[in-house]
Order: sequence, then structure tokens, then C-alpha cells
Amino acid sequence: MGIMTVRELNANVSQAIARVEKGETLDISKHGKIVAEMRPKRPVRDAAWHDRYDRMLALMEKGADLGGGPLTMEDRYGDARL
Repeated sequence: MGIMTVRELNANVSQAIARVEKGETLDISKHGKIVAEMRPKRPVRDAAWHDRYDRMLALMEKGADLGGGPLTMEDRYGDARL
């Protein structure tokens, strides 16, 4: 975590943004008092998308019965008769 004054921030905006992009959080001070915080943006979690994704993973782990039974050595190596 670093501290920059408002004057330093105004003079070095690009430098401040580069530091934040690297993961650093900057406190911004004015007249010796911390007035703001500049930090990396957290990723937004799309709850509906993650819910569908979690349900899909659960279905994949459960597996689907396709009625074929276990694979034989011939099935695995492409020697099965059609």
C-alpha cells in the first residue's frame, strides 16, 4: 500500500495507474488527511452465469447413462466392429 498526495497524483496519474494495475492500493491524501483510496477493480461476479456453470459441472460429475456400458479394449483403440 502506498500514499500519494493529490498534487503527486495530478502530476503522475499514469504512474499511479500503473502501480494500481500491478495490484497496489494507493491512499490519496490532502493536507495530511487520507481522502480517497485507489485500488484495482475487482472482477464482477455474474451470479446467474456462475449458477448455471456450477449446475453444469455437477451434471458432468454425475455423468450421463448413454446405455453403452463400459468401454472394452477394442472400443478404446478403435478396433470395435460397427
